[in-house]
Amino acid sequence: SAASDVYKRQELVSVARDIFGRQTHITYIDLCEQIQQILDVKERTAKSYIRFMREKDIIIKDPSNQSYFMIGSI
Repeated sequence: SAASDVYKRQELVSVARDIFGRQTHITYIDLCEQIQQILDVKERTAKSYIRFMREKDIIIKDPSNQSYFMIGSI
């Protein structure tokens, strides 16, 4: 639903700020592990959160190195 999307986006924005407050670039694998730890979720859930974060531009691929993610426009 729209309401849960808004809540999920806020939660994931705050997770992204937490992660990227410590580093500017991160690999998919590291990002997945950190989301699992911070939110206490399984790998499958973490991967779906990463997909959501990419769709909402919370995180973006580093244009100069496609194997890294960086913070998006949040």
